[in-house]
Amino acid sequence: MEKRHFNSIPEVFLDMCQAKDFPGWFKRVNGSWEEYSGLRLQKMLFYATLAFAKYGVGEGKSLGIIAATSPNWIVADLACEICHAPTVPLFPNISEEHFEFQCDDSEIGFLAVDSIDDLDPGIKKHLARFRYVICFDENSKLPLNGIYWKNLLDEGEILSKEEGTVDWFRYRLNGIREEDLFSVIYTSGSTGLPKGAELSHKNMIAMITALDPMIHPDVATDSAISILPVAHVFERMAITFYASKHLKVYFADSPQNVGVIAHEVRPAIGTFVPRILEKLADAVSQREYKLSGLKRLLMHQAIRFAKKNIPGNGKIRRKIYDKLVYQKIREALGGKFKWIISGSSALNKTVYRFLINVGFPVFEGYGLTECSPVISANMPDANKAGSVGKPIASLQVKIGEQNEILVKGPSVFHGYRNMPEMNRAAWTSDGFFRTGDQGLIDSEGFLFLIGRIKEIFKTSTGKYVSPVPIELELSRHPIIDGAIVIANNRKFVSAILFLGYDAAMRITEKSRRDFHPEEAILDPRVLAVVQSHVDTVNRKLNHWEQIRKWTLVSSQLSVESGRLTPTLKLRRQIVEAEFVREIEKMYEEKR
Repeated sequence: MEKRHFNSIPEVFLDMCQAKDFPGWFKRVNGSWEEYSGLRLQKMLFYATLAFAKYGVGEGKSLGIIAATSPNWIVADLACEICHAPTVPLFPNISEEHFEFQCDDSEIGFLAVDSIDDLDPGIKKHLARFRYVICFDENSKLPLNGIYWKNLLDEGEILSKEEGTVDWFRYRLNGIREEDLFSVIYTSGSTGLPKGAELSHKNMIAMITALDPMIHPDVATDSAISILPVAHVFERMAITFYASKHLKVYFADSPQNVGVIAHEVRPAIGTFVPRILEKLADAVSQREYKLSGLKRLLMHQAIRFAKKNIPGNGKIRRKIYDKLVYQKIREALGGKFKWIISGSSALNKTVYRFLINVGFPVFEGYGLTECSPVISANMPDANKAGSVGKPIASLQVKIGEQNEILVKGPSVFHGYRNMPEMNRAAWTSDGFFRTGDQGLIDSEGFLFLIGRIKEIFKTSTGKYVSPVPIELELSRHPIIDGAIVIANNRKFVSAILFLGYDAAMRITEKSRRDFHPEEAILDPRVLAVVQSHVDTVNRKLNHWEQIRKWTLVSSQLSVESGRLTPTLKLRRQIVEAEFVREIEKMYEEKR
């Protein structure tokens, strides 16, 4: 069947809704699945668009959304686009300063949220600035300018009975041009004000068109799982791609439930960030501690083999372990995965090796918000461990000065909102976007990431240190949940290490109820394991890159604490500021 050309993302969505083979979307609510059929989704979009237009959504007044991933999020976004206004995804833990800036910068006139109670105080106090605040949760309190999503859809249904509304809807839909702005997505900068990347319908359509020949799900038997926040362009692109394939999607209620949900719905495809896959691998590894005797010994040997063995080696042993152990692990997570796509940051090498050996089809990719977002990806027919795959067919990718990755193509955005000086510096003279990332392309065309230009530290002795690869190596051991390397303008390299609770419990032989992280970071057994791992990492580094001192902290890494971005990356400046005393202590001169 010939592929239809789309001018806008709403057209992709409506094509899915009207397809006879579309099996629907499903949202997990209180442990059960609520169904959204194609007809229901189509009606929701029609009603939401009519109601939005009535309330004034349109050119010059965009919609901000602070809410969990759901079909409601997607419908609100698309209705806004049909009204010819861009959507602005916002994250719930955004600072008050950044919230005000983004609302002003992108002219947000309307705000959609799950519940008023879930908002941070710094956001709540600014609700009066919006024309209307839409609440998806019917149990939420309403501000004076508030309206429930259900009531808004009801108003749209009443409006739909008026003569000419169908023609008006089609007129607005057909009036969307490829070059029109569909969203302003703010990158989570760790210092200064965020940058608003302006993405067009053409950018996103070009992206899903390029991915179309690379991934071939079977709409009759395959389904997708949505775990990540759709506020991030990685998941938003994924949902658009699934829609273009008419694929059944299961929207999770929480990333922490990924194991349970995967077992329930048996998905074939999903997009993940490394931290979720690392937690998943760790949870699988811990199964051996629930066993005893020969079963525990077998599990221990199988897990150890999966973590240490280079994929492709030890085929006979892997075949034995697969029959006795790995097959059961895969079945526990549904047993039907064909594509586990990891993006946003580099995946820990040990975790990657473990998942591949157990038999999970993990494919690493690389991208940026500004590129809608995929730049390169491994796929079944072109997969090389350690790389982030080959550049997608629609893009030109080359390596520039300082080994910077440069990109050109139809899915690359046209600029940052209201930042002319930054835009002038963001492109080369021949029209390539400067990613700020360093990489190399091998003889077979696979792209490898080296580091980030702005994240190369210079010690006070004049030596250069790239922190990210060292942090990834430090985090390979389960006793370390995350690491921040300190080196800039310092006389030697040090690190703040975050305690891995589960590993510490095993080492200290404590139950979850009796475990106290503040005591664990002082336990000699834990400290000895950490030091041994740091020594192992140091043996792989140049002498000026080696960790001379480290501090183990009991604080947990989470989005809620502000130490992780919504896409689960460490916020370097925030962590450094929080642990400034611990850092300075490591550099104090001994008297």
